[in-house]
Amino acid sequence: RLLATEQEAGRLRISPVLVLSTAEGLASAERTRLGRAFGAPVREVYGCTESGYAASSCPEGWLHLLEDWVIVEPVDAEHRPVPPGVVSHTVLMTNLANRVQPVIRYDVGDRLLVRPDPCGCGNPSPAIRVQGRASDVLTFRTASGEDVIAVPPLALGTVVDRVPGVELFQVLQTTPTSLSLRLLPAPGSDPVQAWAAALAGLTELLADLGLPDVAVEQDTEPPEQGPGGKFRTVIPLVPRPPSPPADPVGNQP
Repeated sequence: RLLATEQEAGRLRISPVLVLSTAEGLASAERTRLGRAFGAPVREVYGCTESGYAASSCPEGWLHLLEDWVIVEPVDAEHRPVPPGVVSHTVLMTNLANRVQPVIRYDVGDRLLVRPDPCGCGNPSPAIRVQGRASDVLTFRTASGEDVIAVPPLALGTVVDRVPGVELFQVLQTTPTSLSLRLLPAPGSDPVQAWAAALAGLTELLADLGLPDVAVEQDTEPPEQGPGGKFRTVIPLVPRPPSPPADPVGNQP
């Protein structure tokens, strides 16, 4: 993103034949922006430190598994296989090339969707899309408190990505019933309109999901990277650890 900004401003003048994104997934708006800024096709690779590269993207926008390098198993919360077309709770990876330290069925924590039909690009290997991390799914209780509704990052991203004038966004769950939205308006856009449309879109989404009481508030801080340098689009509320039990009266100093 930083290089694209420099290229658009004219401070960077390079003509790559390919733009390759790693470590973080790209939203459709980001992919379009990078392709326009550099005048080159944009591709993505998917993997992790333990397995190396596990998939690479095709012109259709899907990631095709590198089956000679790694075994990828989409599973549910009980580590049971899920069929193509169903978003997994997590994924287990087995590296087929590491002969020094075998990595077998390592729980990566990513939620994957395997395409149920052949990809239009002609590549016969399984095609996947990464739907975010299991730990990034927001959970809310309904007004009655009886049910829990999960909101995946993809649902939020689909709404905000449609808003004109948004270059980058980040959603933080600040309380069990509230979200904070951070936006980075695109250059030349109307920030007021972008904010209004994004807030309204997220509020409508939550209402449609049965969460009309969840508030979406504007955050004055810009989107931020995590301590490790990675950017998280959605940051769920971290539950507080339980308080230690009080000492019996006889043990008080």
